[in-house]
Amino acid sequence: MAGSGWETVAAAAGVSVSTARGWWGERKVKRLLARRARQQCLCLSRRGSTQRPAEAAVSSPAGGDEGCTPSGRASRKLASALSHMQRSSGMTIHDAAQQADLSPSYVSRILAGDRVPNWPVVHMLATIFGGRAQELRTLWESAQGVSYPARQGVHSAAQRLQDALRGLYLAASCPELTRARDRGLTTQAAGEALRGEVVPDWPTTSALITWLGGHPADVRPLWEDVHYAFLASHDVFPCGGLPRSRLPEPEAGDGSGAL
Repeated sequence: MAGSGWETVAAAAGVSVSTARGWWGERKVKRLLARRARQQCLCLSRRGSTQRPAEAAVSSPAGGDEGCTPSGRASRKLASALSHMQRSSGMTIHDAAQQADLSPSYVSRILAGDRVPNWPVVHMLATIFGGRAQELRTLWESAQGVSYPARQGVHSAAQRLQDALRGLYLAASCPELTRARDRGLTTQAAGEALRGEVVPDWPTTSALITWLGGHPADVRPLWEDVHYAFLASHDVFPCGGLPRSRLPEPEAGDGSGAL
């Protein structure tokens, strides 16, 4: 694979072309792309129809995470999200490790939350499992203690918030949205937030995070970034949430595109 092909792989993984070449050989990339094409429909259908495990983690806002640092909680959520992807794919840890050219014991430690790998490994495993790696990016960055820019465009800020919510949703094993009523949320409000159609107000966002087993304080800075960016570029943040249609057009250098 050469030229624009390697550039595409590197851009998708968020690494340089030389790093992508070092991590993935041509044969491995072809296997990953073929596997993703076969798994995508199966993975989506299973998420919509199978019984979701780990219901206790959804009904309990913090579970065993009380007293843990934000990065430690993010590490656990990242492991839970990858584990959900692995279960949904129907792939064994041994087969996934073989495709990724990693040892099964190392993959097991990643899924158990004992190891936080670098981003190329997270991206590769998510791809092998037929998932969307970008939905894990914010969790991974939080697990690594990455700090976000003090000021960013509203689209970039909104995308980070949506990725964080999607990551928590995966970590909770994609529960049925009707169960959001346990936290006083409507199915519509939960679905709009997770699909990125609306940036909810903070009470709704907080309730959604709690329902998904997360800590609102860990995600609050991301919501505040959206709030600040919107106020700086538009007008008053609307009561009840910000519909996607009201986001201002991305400015040059925003780099996020549409939600």
